[in-house]
Amino acid sequence: MNKLKKKKCHICKVKFSYYNSTQAVCSPVCALKLVQQKNEKAYDKETKRLKESIKTRADWLNGAQTAFNAYIRVRDRNEPCISCGTTKPVQYCAGHYFTRGGHPELRFSEQNVHKQCNKNCNLELSGNIAAYRVNLIKKIGVEAMDWLEGPHALQNLTIEDAKEIKQYYRDKTKHLKGEIEFMT
Repeated sequence: MNKLKKKKCHICKVKFSYYNSTQAVCSPVCALKLVQQKNEKAYDKETKRLKESIKTRADWLNGAQTAFNAYIRVRDRNEPCISCGTTKPVQYCAGHYFTRGGHPELRFSEQNVHKQCNKNCNLELSGNIAAYRVNLIKKIGVEAMDWLEGPHALQNLTIEDAKEIKQYYRDKTKHLKGEIEFMT
């Protein structure tokens, strides 16, 4: 007669002899803990679903903006501040040449957003636009600057659009970070 191989308990990791091939835990105490863990996971999943169901369009756009800004900071990680040129270890942000409020159609334009020191240029100098423009022309060229300063159609982004933008920039950031790790 073959002796049954021992299993490792999913909860306490102790090896045990099982009576049933579907048995995953060694004792009733571990079985209760396993059920509790499964219930917590189901509760967390349901809570997440409910939170997402009450999100507004603005909430989704803010989430997309966060993902977009994270991508810009990773993309420009080795560049100085677009406005003042500092490379000091300060907090950097994704600074918009044309503001999101004044030009919502350029909110997610990669040519419109670049790494900028947060406290000095972005907050205290309201974007330091004069210096930003000079360095932006050096970075993207005159043609791209003409396009950026030209007319643009208004966008009416839906919740689905915001979800797609968020996922697109999360994937792009993840890809860039993977390249960074590969190079080091």
